[in-house]
Amino acid sequence: MIYRVFHPAPSLCHIVDHYWYVCTQPGEIPEQQYFYTPLMQALCFTFKQQEECHELLDRTYMLNKPAYLFGQGTCPRIATSNGVDYLGVKFKPLGIAGITGINMEHLSNEIINVDDIWCNELELLWDQMQSMPSLESTINVLEDFLLKKYQSVTVDRRIDSARHAVELITQTKGNIDIKTLQNQTCTSRKTLERAIVHNLGITPKLYARIVRFNAAKNKLDSMLVDENITSIALDFGFYDSSHFISEFKTFSGLTPLGYLKKTEKDFIIKNH
Repeated sequence: MIYRVFHPAPSLCHIVDHYWYVCTQPGEIPEQQYFYTPLMQALCFTFKQQEECHELLDRTYMLNKPAYLFGQGTCPRIATSNGVDYLGVKFKPLGIAGITGINMEHLSNEIINVDDIWCNELELLWDQMQSMPSLESTINVLEDFLLKKYQSVTVDRRIDSARHAVELITQTKGNIDIKTLQNQTCTSRKTLERAIVHNLGITPKLYARIVRFNAAKNKLDSMLVDENITSIALDFGFYDSSHFISEFKTFSGLTPLGYLKKTEKDFIIKNH
């Protein structure tokens, strides 16, 4: 298995979190991979003619085209494949809106063929990327494309308010109320919600819940022997262990203890 991570150029660091490349042969990892509502919007390019199946919200997506966009999910996702070979772009929370200008509400819990957005431009980009001699040069071609898109697109006028609110939610690990967000961003409740839904795809309250879930899940991943579920629940702002278990099950499909037992056996490709 090959797994590599690349940092974006300074001109794109407010749009792109990082790039990742993964290549596995059949049998190297389990065919089914579970993704527990990650904080992720992504663009993925497949280098081999292969088919990958994704199950999301009782829908099945068969991915067999060169590139797909992943909107922010609000539930677990299951991917099934027999070996993978792709390059991914993990965007910052408002990154896709920043390079496409589209209403992200339409992309929430969706996986779409990039052809639907960039049409013939994708074919040219794909040809250029495949002709490059290294991953680094491939990413350089991709970054040139993303930067041109960012510089030419007309974005929603409320995107700065949305970005500020998202930063506050991230800094507080989801433990911030809407009234505080309004005051900090100098917007009304309705304006703030519309700005975030348009540029992120989901409401600020739901996004804060997902941020808090991910923070708590990351804590479980590094849980010490003397820690327990109740202490983690309180540390991350849940009312009690019952509230924590309910929220955790909503976003992972498992209880915290069930998650710990399952992830001892699962192999999960980070950030996918």
